[in-house]
Amino acid sequence: MSLNIPLETGGQRVLWAMRTKGEPINLTLSAGSLGPTEQVVLYPADELASFDVNSAVNNLSAAGHIKLLNNVLSTWRSTFRLSQNQIFASVAREITLALTPEPRPVRSCGQPVDGQHLLETAVDPVLGDITAIYAISAASVTALPTKFVMGSQIRRGGQSCHLLVESARSLPQSFHLVLCGRNGVAVRKLADGDGHQADFEKWWAKRHGDMDLREFLIRQLAQVAGAGLATAIDMQTRAPLTVRQIAKSATHPAAEIDLALALDGGLLVGGWTHDPAAMLSRIEYLSENGSALPLQPNFYKFPGKTGEREDGFGADVTGFVAWLPQSRNLGPLLQPRFQMRLVSGATSPLIPPLQPFEASAQRNRILRAVPPQHARDQVFESILAPALQEVEQKLGKTVKIADTKDYGTLPENPVVSIVIPLYRNLDFLRFQFSAMATDPWLAANAELIFVLDSPEIQDDTEHMLGGLFILHGLPFRLVTMNRNSGYARACNAGAGVATGTMIVMLNSDVVPCANGWLQALIQPLLDQKKLGAIGPRLLFEDGSLQHAGLYFARDQKGIWLNHHFYKGMPGAYAPARIARNVPGVTGACLVTRKDIYDLVGGFTEDYIIGDYEDSDLCLKIRQIGFHVAYEPDVSLYHFERRSIRRSSDYMRGLASQYNSWLHTKRWNDDISELMSTYLDEATEDTAAPYIVGKSERSAA
Repeated sequence: MSLNIPLETGGQRVLWAMRTKGEPINLTLSAGSLGPTEQVVLYPADELASFDVNSAVNNLSAAGHIKLLNNVLSTWRSTFRLSQNQIFASVAREITLALTPEPRPVRSCGQPVDGQHLLETAVDPVLGDITAIYAISAASVTALPTKFVMGSQIRRGGQSCHLLVESARSLPQSFHLVLCGRNGVAVRKLADGDGHQADFEKWWAKRHGDMDLREFLIRQLAQVAGAGLATAIDMQTRAPLTVRQIAKSATHPAAEIDLALALDGGLLVGGWTHDPAAMLSRIEYLSENGSALPLQPNFYKFPGKTGEREDGFGADVTGFVAWLPQSRNLGPLLQPRFQMRLVSGATSPLIPPLQPFEASAQRNRILRAVPPQHARDQVFESILAPALQEVEQKLGKTVKIADTKDYGTLPENPVVSIVIPLYRNLDFLRFQFSAMATDPWLAANAELIFVLDSPEIQDDTEHMLGGLFILHGLPFRLVTMNRNSGYARACNAGAGVATGTMIVMLNSDVVPCANGWLQALIQPLLDQKKLGAIGPRLLFEDGSLQHAGLYFARDQKGIWLNHHFYKGMPGAYAPARIARNVPGVTGACLVTRKDIYDLVGGFTEDYIIGDYEDSDLCLKIRQIGFHVAYEPDVSLYHFERRSIRRSSDYMRGLASQYNSWLHTKRWNDDISELMSTYLDEATEDTAAPYIVGKSERSAA
């Protein structure tokens, strides 16, 4: 491998680098048109004299010296695999110091995370963009990841530069850095005494307001395995930025950012503006590299109000929500920076309060981003859906079974597994358990699985269920999730431990009216090979109909909503007493074969909190060629939505609207075809006559 290097005198010096062998080798070296041809003998390495750095660099031009150093650190190091060669490290160090005999210092700022050293120096802007960084110690030459950030201001000493260097040990006093830029190199030496551990927390307390550095550290540390993510969050919560908003005025523009979630795929931003004199141009995000990015085009405005203040202003404002896709993960940035830009070009900074970083808290915040009455398809499609889908996926990755406890001896080969998710409300559990315990066929053939989706009430739940077991002797299994995970994940967790050939999904607020209900629901699945799922007649507590099968109808926006046949009619209403195939059945009591459930992947887990999973499952079962049926001869009471009402996020409306939008987006073609051809066997007509005015949505 040869290298032509320019000399100060205008000539060229040619250096060759090659591997030696265990015996002498005769070689012919030629400089071609640049010089003579020589016959040389290459001896084994242990017979060669040390490389004469002084001779190699003597009379080199500055450009030639830089070219030599760059080749030694990059091409020669990697080609001959010399990173950990002590002799090579010594040569590289001599060449470096020959170029810069007295390097400027690089100082240690401490370790934000064990093994991650933050270094600080200054660099002349003439260096240009830094393209490579090398670390030279007494025993090694290492190419470092280009983890650095340049300060936005240029002072007399140059432009500040902070670097993260990974090393399990303290940096040696012999540590040198070579920063390779487009216009040259910069050499730095670890400052005297900085081989010892500096106190990062003290340093950070003084420097946390350096915005570019702050965002660089947050992004980089979040990628460090172990404590990196927690450290990045802790750095922000310990030293938050001062919230900046522009107060409302009768004549001047005002603005506030109250939602700014930095997610993997982008930024979800929300807030309000007030622009009485039409002076506002736009709101912009200030990125780590200093560029100002407008929030358009994924930007949606809606009428809004701020709270009353002492200044008396409570006038209308313009609310907004926006999604700004990002090609680079920002990390857990809890206070992204923004600015308000006026038509004149003037800008004012905007900084939101600390944002939530835990997935469920982020989801709750997203569900309050837009008032339900102002939610539109475009808001879900281009703004909220990307954020909600990412947060739901993150939430799903944190969910697992935390504990499993058996009460009594469960049947070895049960015909059916009953999965009952429990969420906060246990009001009807005593009645439900008693009804099942006194059902001979169920007690002999069913495996009972409770899935507690509220681990915070584990002690109370175990106490209640333990008492019911002592009282009735009906064996069961209690599966406790590590956190609230939602209806679909809880049901899927229960199905994952189920061993029956049939599986029943049963709400905890559903109580059988009589014995024999389970056997009657299972028998059609055994008799009819093309039957994939079945549901019973469900009654309100006053005996009126809650469910006699499920169908779909569009609302005024064109969204498919779930409806129940004959809901609110008397329990003995004749059309509801006819067994028939239906578009779907409610998840409050849904029976299917375990192999079918597994084949379609169980309940889809990306609906929010708990809605539309039942119809989604029915549509998946239909998609693989099976039917869904309604069985009126089996009746159960359903004390509807008692548990989901206790979720403060759901009944506010945005989650329900999102679920219906997602359900429609996913199944629009299938539902359109199904409902255009579905003939209700009870009336020999389509479902259309039962859509009178505005019906309620599915209770499941």
